[in-house]
Amino acid sequence: MAKKSLGQNFIFDENILRKIVGFAGDISVGQVLEIGPGPGGLTQAILEAGAAEVVAVEKDPRFSPILNELKELFPNRLSVLIKDALELNLREITASPLKIIANLPYQISTAVLIKWLNEEICHSNCKSLTLMFQKEVAERIVAGPGSKKRSRLSLMTELHTDAKIVLNIPPGCFTPKPKVDSSVVHFDVLESPKYHLDPSKLNNILRYAFNQRRKMLKSSLKPIYPNVTQALNAVGIIETQRPESLELKKFCDLSLLDI
Repeated sequence: MAKKSLGQNFIFDENILRKIVGFAGDISVGQVLEIGPGPGGLTQAILEAGAAEVVAVEKDPRFSPILNELKELFPNRLSVLIKDALELNLREITASPLKIIANLPYQISTAVLIKWLNEEICHSNCKSLTLMFQKEVAERIVAGPGSKKRSRLSLMTELHTDAKIVLNIPPGCFTPKPKVDSSVVHFDVLESPKYHLDPSKLNNILRYAFNQRRKMLKSSLKPIYPNVTQALNAVGIIETQRPESLELKKFCDLSLLDI
């Protein structure tokens, strides 16, 4: 039933599904948004946990019949949208509080998260995300300063959320069985970005810094700052540092620099 082309891998173990839902906390008020429900295993676990309202967004129309059966089992609590999750704009969702719980299709997991972060999720009604990723991606998401896995995604995540890996799941728990381990990451969305910044400039700085992550910052950021040493020193950055060693605040301070 799962389509490899859509990155679909489903969990049917009820204990694991209940654990995933539990990380989202109280879902008895507001709305839960689920991305990629597939055959509805996680959807049912969310509803059984007492969710007041669930909106399930599924790209694959083959799952409409089974999801419609769940709608009948849980009257007036489940809506199903057959559409691409990448077309959703969280800031247009008026329900509050909004919580997102999803076993994201691997093909779109990173793209969806980046989209939400770039849309400044802090300014939406979303309070938390409880999301499944490949373990390697999850480790990049939560990587701190000094980690070789630190990336633009790590920094954007840290800017808008408090994120941590809460559960690791082996391949044998999925159907079909993937080749890699998976992890659930829980994100508490901040009320505002963690530091003051210029969003456009920060995005540009991170792009240059991490596209050439093996280079020292004095080299990778020279296209942005002709007098790169002066710019870096102005915010307390050592010019020989590499991007993964730097704290988020330093990048944000750099984005505010008028040089």
